[in-house]
Amino acid sequence: MIHILHGFSNVDSEFKPRNLRQEVHYIESPRTKKRIVGWTIGCFRALCCSRKGETVFCWYDFQAVLLYWMCLLTFQRRNIGCLNILLKKKDTIQNRIVSKMYRKALMSKYFHASVTSSHYGELLKEWLCLDFNYTVIHDPYHEKWERKCESLNHDIFVGGGNSRDWSFMLEVAKQMSDVKFLFVMNSLDYHMYKEYITENIKVKCNLPFNQFLQEMANSAIVAMPLTTEAPAGLLVLFQAAGSKRFVITTSTATTRAYITSDRGCALERDVKQWKGAIRYYLLNEKERNDKALKLHKFLKDVCGRDNFDSGIQEIVDLCESNY
Repeated sequence: MIHILHGFSNVDSEFKPRNLRQEVHYIESPRTKKRIVGWTIGCFRALCCSRKGETVFCWYDFQAVLLYWMCLLTFQRRNIGCLNILLKKKDTIQNRIVSKMYRKALMSKYFHASVTSSHYGELLKEWLCLDFNYTVIHDPYHEKWERKCESLNHDIFVGGGNSRDWSFMLEVAKQMSDVKFLFVMNSLDYHMYKEYITENIKVKCNLPFNQFLQEMANSAIVAMPLTTEAPAGLLVLFQAAGSKRFVITTSTATTRAYITSDRGCALERDVKQWKGAIRYYLLNEKERNDKALKLHKFLKDVCGRDNFDSGIQEIVDLCESNY
């Protein structure tokens, strides 16, 4: 038997792996005001309901690291699987401590992790000064994200909350007064940047899920400026592909695994480059639509559920080999 620990108690059933060879026991982490409390409770539940040498596969990467340290400090052994590391490189005391926690876990033969991009996996090795083995598991694509354009209301859609480079995108928009931008952001980000909003930017805050997807589908281009090399923006990337929208994004160790020259546009953090790309693809509708279709096909073929489940099975098998 293997135990699968979810970060929160309402994980979509579509994300749960199918057809694993082992019997599966699901463990849910409660939603709490402070997430670390819920994650810790979930790890404690996993520790209590599993036996020595059994495998606990963690859906959230930090919970896997937290569980490893709980095992280490209580002299208990579990084989731990970690789905897609999300560690960022930041010059803060907290991040240095967390990085050391990850490094120690990744050194263990009882800890097996995946990453969503081999580029990011190699970058992690460099950050942590550690040579470790990893499995590449792309996030799964879901057809429920697919929407059709009702009317082309905006030139550029910019949305999401995780590691978005709003200040950079505001500068791009400021220098393109004839282009219509829609920024979909949370209230905190809006209040931080509202004084820099120009007349060609329309802002909507905290949109419901379906409205968020439809606004994206009603835009010519989805722009995704990012501030980190770590996995960020992938959900919006997949949702944009679901609506067959062309994506312009920051070139990072993660986005390069999905966006290539024939499936979108990945750029450095350079205002002139972004302005040029936006103008070019607004004028060349056929080319941007062709590339959007190729991204859609790539995600459906390479990031399908079968490949996702196979990746999880691979990590589980690595864990089970230690039993």
